Amino acid sequence: MRHHVNVLFRRGGPGGGPVTSSPMAVAAAPVATADQLTLEVVPPMSPRDEAIFLLHTAAEIEHVLMVQYLYAAWSLPQDGPAVVGRWRREILQIAREEMAHFASIQNLLRLIGGPLNFDREDFPFRTEFYPFPFRLEPLCRVSLARYIAAEMPAEPDVDPSLIDEVVRLATGEGSGQPVNRVGALYNRLTTLFSDDQKLPDGLFRPDTADDIQAPPARYRADVGRGPLYLRTVRDRDEALSLLADIANQGEGEENMPRSHFLIFVDIFDAWPASDEDTPSLDVPTHPNTTSAGSGADDADLAAGRITHPRAGAWASIFNHHYRMLLSWLQHALLRRTRDPASSGLSLRAFAEMLVLSDVGDLLTTLPRTEDDGRRAGAPFELPYSLAFPDLPGDRWDCHRELVAGARAQIDALGAVNETEETVRQRVLSSIAAAETFVAEHASDRGDKP
Repeated sequence: MRHHVNVLFRRGGPGGGPVTSSPMAVAAAPVATADQLTLEVVPPMSPRDEAIFLLHTAAEIEHVLMVQYLYAAWSLPQDGPAVVGRWRREILQIAREEMAHFASIQNLLRLIGGPLNFDREDFPFRTEFYPFPFRLEPLCRVSLARYIAAEMPAEPDVDPSLIDEVVRLATGEGSGQPVNRVGALYNRLTTLFSDDQKLPDGLFRPDTADDIQAPPARYRADVGRGPLYLRTVRDRDEALSLLADIANQGEGEENMPRSHFLIFVDIFDAWPASDEDTPSLDVPTHPNTTSAGSGADDADLAAGRITHPRAGAWASIFNHHYRMLLSWLQHALLRRTRDPASSGLSLRAFAEMLVLSDVGDLLTTLPRTEDDGRRAGAPFELPYSLAFPDLPGDRWDCHRELVAGARAQIDALGAVNETEETVRQRVLSSIAAAETFVAEHASDRGDKP
């Protein structure tokens, strides 16, 4: 059993009064207050250990928000009204920005000598640090309320009646279901990085910025500033600047006009009041490829289970390429940036993102079961393990096997219709490029990272 850590949510820092002694933030936590909400880890850790722990938590949160936002965007029709198309594009952009945040957190971990983290919360697991329970679902008024509450600043400059409705919906309409503000986590990280007694200058590793941190240009982020906040960091000031940009982009403070918070508020304000008028597609909540016996007692799993053979095959392809994306990305961030393979590994990660986009959109057009008209959706099911081989040769063997598995899956599809064939050809092109890339590095059998 893992060692369990709780948090105390407080106003004004660890010396301030507690909001709650529960591991969860109370339902009222998202409401505007005059004080910044922060958190305290219990039992206490050493400052560096706590910083690594909280950065790991931040990485998981950015990963899980990215996945949920992608699913929400794909639940909106591509051929819908203009305003729905705009919402779809805006949410997809937010998901890209969360990906940049995720990579930036890895750079901050490098700066203080912490291990990288590619994990995320998985349904139905729940941890008290995440904003709300992980939930893949079509975009709706309640999910928008949760997104707003999670990204909300301490003092939102928004109509109080709208905020009251957001809190009511996000917290389960009085059920007590809390929503933890992501800003509380970043406030605590900022406090730690600001204190040269807790994290002295000698702890930082500036050399990693030139060698093993993710360079923004390689990940198609802005070399300067936003909207994709990914920068290498060499010292305390650069770390604090990056933490501030990530937090502000979510919350909308410090003159951030198109923050995640405000974009979701705008969509929520214009969203139809009745669920009957929703523009979202009839995709499931928690789509999954589990067998009937493995989750029969869980209503969400049973309702989201993909049993149609065609949709099930594409859902498995989606999951496999999601695993490949995480493997390419992990390998890219484990290689030194000057290594000849490093750039190619980054490009493979982007190629997998395109595959996921194609297959994710396709799944929303396919039937979920054989006996009703409801649609399928992208499952985003995690692999059995995110552990990656330690030695270079073993890493390339891992990629080779994953690519071979991807080709076997796509070959097993058999005859497809015109729409599926277009996607199949794009996936095949990506697989062929991956095969060539892995073959070029087959001789990389060294035992040094």
